Amino acid sequence: MVIGRNTARVISWLVSMAIAMGPMPLLRADSSPEPLELVPLLEEALKENLDLVSAKQEWEAARARIPKATGLPAPRIGVEWEEIPKGSLKLNEAMLMYQLVQSLPFPGKLSARRRVAVAEAQVAAARYKQAELEVLTQVKAAYFDLFLFDRQQALQREQATWLQQAVAVAQARYASGLGPQADALQAQGELLEASNDVRVLTDRRAAVAAHVNHLLNRTVDQPLGLPAAPKLEPLTVSAQELTLMAARWQPDWLLFQAAAERAGAAWRLEKRELLPDLETMFELRDPATGPIGPWDLTLAIVLPFWFWTKQRYGVKAALYDKRSAEAAFAAMRNDVTRRIHEHWHQAMASHRTAMLYRDGLIPLAEQATESALAAYRSGQGSFAELVMALRGWTERRRMYDEALVEFEQHVAMLEQASGVSLRRME
Repeated sequence: MVIGRNTARVISWLVSMAIAMGPMPLLRADSSPEPLELVPLLEEALKENLDLVSAKQEWEAARARIPKATGLPAPRIGVEWEEIPKGSLKLNEAMLMYQLVQSLPFPGKLSARRRVAVAEAQVAAARYKQAELEVLTQVKAAYFDLFLFDRQQALQREQATWLQQAVAVAQARYASGLGPQADALQAQGELLEASNDVRVLTDRRAAVAAHVNHLLNRTVDQPLGLPAAPKLEPLTVSAQELTLMAARWQPDWLLFQAAAERAGAAWRLEKRELLPDLETMFELRDPATGPIGPWDLTLAIVLPFWFWTKQRYGVKAALYDKRSAEAAFAAMRNDVTRRIHEHWHQAMASHRTAMLYRDGLIPLAEQATESALAAYRSGQGSFAELVMALRGWTERRRMYDEALVEFEQHVAMLEQASGVSLRRME
């Protein structure tokens, strides 16, 4: 179908109106956006994140239960009337005795219970640190996603600037009969596509911003400023060094280690439950009841007589729990090692890719775009060559930003996998 020059002018006018009236101008960023710094976000997340508040309270509760585990059973106080006259309830003629009964666990039981409680507190502490690292990693990843979307929006605006120049030249050449109509229509289509990409990126950025606000316990629609560009700094530690550090600092590692220790302590405690406890009873007589001494002392042993239906199965179940916790700890060590090596190599690959684009491919693509635009303006180049050069230049800058963000996100995952901070927070 043949499109006349009037139709082309209408299309050009519609493109201009779509850009001018759109919800986000293509060639103009938000006025004076507030900068968004990573360190204040991390500090706010540590204070305000509700998951961290919950995990910390669980840790405090586990710590508070340690003294409870070492306490003696509650004493029993009672009274006893002896030698009540037959066939009557004349308590005033009976011998009145006051009793105090105290159970004493077999030596070693209280210390075993304390070891179980301490191990449970260590598990809760490791869970808290695990939740802390998880939240910090999510905040860092979302922060770099915000940076990436802002950079991609800037690239689309710059690309639109080039395309507007190309549209003007194509329309002028077509109006003067020096160029085909297809060039003008293709340029306008490219410009519309760039405008739509900006709007899509705006929605995606808003989704990430809502996630950040959720992590910080804010309202999800609270606006966020422009993140600073991360510096392309190489990693200075090896995967082997990070693995050694993980054995000391990694929360998952410490969590499963504490769980294994807790299961071992619980198993030893269950074995001690087979041992008899001691029960003491102190009785004080009413001095007015007779010439017998004023007090008695009774010692008894509490035998686990039904051990074959109760304590024995407790030991058996605790042994299974112990073996399960030890196997889970071994699996966690392997998983931590895998995560460290996986993210370390991914980070190194992203770093090399970013270096290649920054120092080599982007400068070449920019020169090629400027050359293609100059050639097209002078009538010596085709519009297809200009579009190809422009897309290559934009794509290389986009790939650099993606490689930079992937590198920083893998570094954040390395910090979570090793439990060690790899970036100075200034």
